[in-house]
Amino acid sequence: MIAFDTEFLWERTYAPRLGLIQVADLDNVWLIDPVALSKREMRPLIDVLVSPDSLKVAHAIDQDQMCLHHSYGIVAKPVLDTSIAAALLGMGDQIGLSNLLDRLLRVSIDKGYSRTNWLKRPLPTKMLEYAAEDVRHLTKAAGILCEKLRKRGREEWALDLSTKVGEFAKAHFEPESLARRIALARRMETTTFGVFKELISWREREASRRDIPRRWLAEDKLLVKLASARPTSAKQLEDFRGLGISKRPGSAARVLRAIRRGMRTPPKGYVRPRRRNSPTPKESAALVVLRCFLNALAADNGLPLRLLVDNDHMVELLRGQFKNIESLRDSGILNPRVVDLVGEDLVAILNGQRGLRLVNGVATQLES
Repeated sequence: MIAFDTEFLWERTYAPRLGLIQVADLDNVWLIDPVALSKREMRPLIDVLVSPDSLKVAHAIDQDQMCLHHSYGIVAKPVLDTSIAAALLGMGDQIGLSNLLDRLLRVSIDKGYSRTNWLKRPLPTKMLEYAAEDVRHLTKAAGILCEKLRKRGREEWALDLSTKVGEFAKAHFEPESLARRIALARRMETTTFGVFKELISWREREASRRDIPRRWLAEDKLLVKLASARPTSAKQLEDFRGLGISKRPGSAARVLRAIRRGMRTPPKGYVRPRRRNSPTPKESAALVVLRCFLNALAADNGLPLRLLVDNDHMVELLRGQFKNIESLRDSGILNPRVVDLVGEDLVAILNGQRGLRLVNGVATQLES
């Protein structure tokens, strides 16, 4: 088991700039300087980070994985995110590292240098000590978490969720993946998606070329509006506030070309999602009750509600008319692990066989 962390700057640039990589096992801590070392010189560490022979451990790993993918084209694997592990053990959703170490090991670490310049050289001793503390105790903490997860049958669940963070990190700088994720959530029609995809590609190229945050060029919601309106002239573009091109020669022309490309080229493999029916007034009232039950189930099982079910699927649960756990499992609405965990309770709730009562301010289930 190997713990790792990264320190970087990402306030005024397109992508994160790595300033330090920390690695630790149970006995040692290493601080690696990615500013001084070339990609070739970093190869031995990269090989370790992707080796199947060791479990890589990090806390709140999403930005660390983004740094590795953008800088070296890899994400660490296999991996365990200790914040996810803690959430699966009922220790709180998105618990901070200092709180986690205090609860597991009675160790206190200083977080005073979290927003400092990690690219300056030489790094002061205090900053190096701070960086080392971020990983010094992490393998021991992860060992405790893994043992607790095994006892509850949730270790594979934690590893699967941690792996998905790496997949999200890889998609963060891929224009098509970015565009599809946003488009599917908004249920864009095909032509609008084609234009939106080209606008996302334009923004990524331009932001990368100028090395500025993508939001300085345009927020996602502005590109959605442009994809729907499809302006045809620089004059019309001026009506869209927040588009960072006004003083850049040729920028308006590049945006307009992207819009035209999107209109001419139908996107491949894109199917507009079916619009979900909004809940009726009676269903809205029932959803309030269902959410109360789901919150109670989540609390009983020591999980955040989001790991049981997301908001988009609650209406589907309400309308499903599930008579048994097999029909709930076959629907694919819930993660199979969630069905194993709370499926019987949920079927009973959906069929009016359970109630809720308050006892000393705590919601408890009541057999009907």
